[in-house]
Amino acid sequence: MMYDSSDLTELLALALGAVRAGARLALDPGQALRIETKRNRNDVVTQVDRAVEALMARRLAPAGYPLVGEEGHAAGGWAGRVWVLDPIDGTLNYIAVHRHWAISLALVEDGRPVAGVVADPVDDRVYTAVVGAGARVRRLFAESDAGAELARIADVPLADGIVIAHLHGLEEVPRLVRIIEGTRGLRCYGAAALEMVEAAAGRAGAVVHTGLQPWDVAAGALLCAETGAVVTRLNGEELDVREPGSLLVGTPSAHAEMLRRLAGARPGV
Repeated sequence: MMYDSSDLTELLALALGAVRAGARLALDPGQALRIETKRNRNDVVTQVDRAVEALMARRLAPAGYPLVGEEGHAAGGWAGRVWVLDPIDGTLNYIAVHRHWAISLALVEDGRPVAGVVADPVDDRVYTAVVGAGARVRRLFAESDAGAELARIADVPLADGIVIAHLHGLEEVPRLVRIIEGTRGLRCYGAAALEMVEAAAGRAGAVVHTGLQPWDVAAGALLCAETGAVVTRLNGEELDVREPGSLLVGTPSAHAEMLRRLAGARPGV
């Protein structure tokens, strides 16, 4: 499918403006955090998550596309173009350690991410991608900074890369422990979008998750695809960012070996 790159470039600029506004609010909300739990004590949300989503929804409104957001915005369907937003990916990090959280925003067209932004506000860094046009990294708050292109990743074998995974993944897919023992080690950042950025930037050999939502993966999947990382489900099936599910990202060699060694994992992961 062909896309109008000039149109997407303009929409990326709109998205960047919305992300910067959301990041400024999150960094300085001007009030004490009010913390609520969702599914469990470590699945939390604050009034800032909701305020950032509301602010960004207003900033994105001129484009005329619906928004799917973690904190309540629903598009009612996936036909055509839809914004997909995680206003604070890694809310527990935002609360507890004040770093390793992100804002993740993608424009998805008929199920395919066509523009994406992942911002790391604490590090003043933002990663962007347009389908077919590569990915870039720049300073988040320097609006005139064109940044640098992210190079195609080196095809590092699994043994020579780090693996990003989480406790629930190790519990649900026990063979991961033995696999990771033969790599450079295990890391866990607590924000899926930033973890996918690590793969897109060539700093991780593989990323493994057993269950993520569309707003967790939409922007990161495009960044990875544009730098040559392979993105699928854990069983090798194509990733549909519109559906929740598992995630496997890696260099071509690391991804292939991980799939081979995970063969026999429970169906649907």
